[in-house]
Amino acid sequence: MPTPGFTIFSSDPNNRAAIVFVHGFTGDVRKTWRNIPDLMKKDGRLNDWDMLGFGYVSTRWFDITGLWTADADLGTIATMLYARPELSPNKYDRLTFVAHSMGGLVVQQAIIMHSDLRDRVSRVVLFGTPSNGLVKAGFADFWKRQVKNMDANGPFVKSLRKAWDDQKLSTGTPFTLLAVAGERDQFVPPESSLGCFPNEVCRVIPGNHLTMLDGDTADAPAVQILLQAMAGDTAPRGAKSTAHVAIEKGEFQEIIRKLWPEYVANRTAAFPALDDYGAGQLAMALDKTGDQETAIKLLSAHKPAGTDVLGILAGRLKRRWWLKSLQDDLDRALKLYTEGYDEATAKTPVDHDQAYYHGINVAYLTLAPPTKDIAKAKEWAEKVLDQAKNSIDPQMKKWVLATEADALMIQGDVQGGLEKHKQAAAQVLDPWEALSMEEQAIRVADLCGVPDEKIKELGGWYENRP
Repeated sequence: MPTPGFTIFSSDPNNRAAIVFVHGFTGDVRKTWRNIPDLMKKDGRLNDWDMLGFGYVSTRWFDITGLWTADADLGTIATMLYARPELSPNKYDRLTFVAHSMGGLVVQQAIIMHSDLRDRVSRVVLFGTPSNGLVKAGFADFWKRQVKNMDANGPFVKSLRKAWDDQKLSTGTPFTLLAVAGERDQFVPPESSLGCFPNEVCRVIPGNHLTMLDGDTADAPAVQILLQAMAGDTAPRGAKSTAHVAIEKGEFQEIIRKLWPEYVANRTAAFPALDDYGAGQLAMALDKTGDQETAIKLLSAHKPAGTDVLGILAGRLKRRWWLKSLQDDLDRALKLYTEGYDEATAKTPVDHDQAYYHGINVAYLTLAPPTKDIAKAKEWAEKVLDQAKNSIDPQMKKWVLATEADALMIQGDVQGGLEKHKQAAAQVLDPWEALSMEEQAIRVADLCGVPDEKIKELGGWYENRP
């Protein structure tokens, strides 16, 4: 049972500023934030900030008024947060809100509703918050008001987003905003946690909806994100570092502006007429800036002349399958990758670079549940290794190494696969390339039964990069 009220992590009677941690659905102040407040208060630059935790009741029990007490809806909790005497202007001049999951909706609603609170807020950091709502929330609307408030198509989220945009609260004034997604968060997908905010305020860190807040040291990504926000510290390094992701997202945004300028003002504008290369570049840019759905629609409407677009569309479907587990996405991705392989190998001469790219994805998707055909996956892995040997593009060496690594693991040569991944990670890689290689490598390794400690080591090669 979550503990209502305020928890004091650290306090000094002379302080006039506070960091307020807000938990999410069925959460608890201490269980949600774990070591983070303690790690932050050890940083001497934050001595002028008190650290508090705001708790409220959020359970999985049915809300049936009259039979037992129903949990408050998010608007009521937002009013509770605003009205707490612990946060009154007499106590604090400046406030920073750090929220997880549904707690971020509470914070946003409180800021929207109360201008005097908004004027005292200096920063808002949202971890895994369903700011665009949850598509899957609707099934529980009938028994839980807090879940109903998170429904992507419900009045609460729609009203909140309109008010937030009308007040222009994502622009850096009157407070600094950060929206943080866990790169494996399947509960709150990135189109919900990041999709409604400008690219420059979005960050991605390792972990799923819960483990993104893990960490026993100040080097933990969530702690580093907060230290950077509060004290201008260096962002975490690696494929998913805040600095690299921010830079990368900016580059992709420039591609969108050049290839589809109408999109900036109208996300439902007609798709531009592009060749395969342009369509692929635009789709990748849309996906990397958080609009995966539009990327998929764009490529589905495009009539490809070659295998590149088949692979890019299949890749977007594969990633959406990772997030939403939709069987149709898996089936379509497998069909497209197979078509791409067949087209590449039917060419004269054979397009080996396209063949191994499509083939390794067929091998992986064949190995993954629910298909889980190990023998067939090994057959595909053998084809992939043959194609990779004949690669003729020297610029593709990094992808050849990563592809061979996955194929070797699928064939049962785990040590050989890990060695190849270590070589791939040592190449000159853009952040998105390192992340793409790591994402698939970890999934393949897990399916192949690689021990957790080896998977962590594998991820570290791609993460701990300059």
